[in-house]
Amino acid sequence: MKNLIPRVLISCPTSDRHAHLLKDWIKHLDEFTYQYFDVLLVDTTQDNGEYSKILEKQIVHGKPIKVIRIPWNSEKDHILRHLAYCRERIRQECLAEDYQFLLFLDSDIFLNQSLLLKSSRNSLQRLMAQFKDNIGICVSIYHKPYQKPCILKSGDIIISKGVDLYSYEEVSAYRAFVKRYLENKLTKKEKGLVPFIIKDLKNPYSIKCYASGIGLLLIKREVLEKCQFRTSEQFLWGEDFWYFSEANDKNFEFWCDLSPELEADHRNVNWNMILEKSKGHVNINLAFGPEDAKEARFVHEVSPEDYTETQTKVLVLDKGYKNEKK
Repeated sequence: MKNLIPRVLISCPTSDRHAHLLKDWIKHLDEFTYQYFDVLLVDTTQDNGEYSKILEKQIVHGKPIKVIRIPWNSEKDHILRHLAYCRERIRQECLAEDYQFLLFLDSDIFLNQSLLLKSSRNSLQRLMAQFKDNIGICVSIYHKPYQKPCILKSGDIIISKGVDLYSYEEVSAYRAFVKRYLENKLTKKEKGLVPFIIKDLKNPYSIKCYASGIGLLLIKREVLEKCQFRTSEQFLWGEDFWYFSEANDKNFEFWCDLSPELEADHRNVNWNMILEKSKGHVNINLAFGPEDAKEARFVHEVSPEDYTETQTKVLVLDKGYKNEKK
């Protein structure tokens, strides 16, 4: 008999770079009012397993967390490929049990617990209740002053500019519109725009998007059964982009709940050291062609040191990916 109370697996790849955040991160999970979840951490630390021993001692809602150790070999693999492999392992672990949802919650992201808002502690239920294929909340990426919300408008990537993200100005404008809608303060003309702007009247703060950041994303089991995490031998841009592409191609939807009280605190850990160790493991391929192409012919290949700030659009590819770690 299927469990009538949905079980959730909360998981992420982590490492000792986040050790200074571990105590607070575990504490904020312990404050969640929804308790039908387990925690799985994949330790990528390049050590003899000492950090995994620390992780194995952590308790959430009276239960020890599960730890899998998959150390990153910086001499053989790029960090993003390794993270994709770790997320794929998490997907497989989730499907091996009777979890109905997987919540990716990176170990440097906090659900505004410092505000002690009841709505924040109930955030997991609020996301689950919407029953979307994929749903996240507004999480900032990059360090100040370059922060942007990790909400993708499309699958396009612009060399030198990055992914096609919404801005905080656009997020604020949407919130202001919804607030006036809920307060019945829209003009007659503005009310005519509601069907075009608000896509879910039951959850008006939620927007439909190309993708919401993998660092805080709730995924239904049905999606995980059909979509994998992987990277490409020819092209490397985030460990999540191939999942976003496949899920969209298979008509699974992505949503982001922009409710102001659900904003997360992303205590970014600097990536400079990690990226430095990954040098030599990546080439950048520039692809030219129509934006709606499903395949691309690579016409030029350059190293990261050689490419110029070209405004070339990189196409979403169907081929060239790998499913298994070498």
